[in-house]
Amino acid sequence: MAERRCRGGSGIPLTGVKEYDGSGLFRSDRMTADALSAIAALALDTHHQAKLWPILQGLPVAGVDGTLSDVSALAGVAKGADGRWKSFAFVENGTAPTATVTQGLDGLAATVEGCW
Repeated sequence: MAERRCRGGSGIPLTGVKEYDGSGLFRSDRMTADALSAIAALALDTHHQAKLWPILQGLPVAGVDGTLSDVSALAGVAKGADGRWKSFAFVENGTAPTATVTQGLDGLAATVEGCW
């Protein structure tokens, strides 16, 4: 595993991105918002659309197709009881944002303070 600045000259900022097995499921994998945003922008570029069109097919379009109304998310950082900073992100797909979902996400975030 090596940290890189950009993949193949594409301009994707890879500082902070770590990939171990390619699946995205390894607990040590890391992806940044900057990298995700750059990948989405590349998918809109006509020079890359032929290869990256599946990315666009899977993304919701804000204000157009309503798919964002079925997602609730919460991300942030918390200082744990062990004194270490921890980052977290929770996403609930397929349910409209309700008070119950919001309270559930808040409860999950509160557990990050504990040592794990």
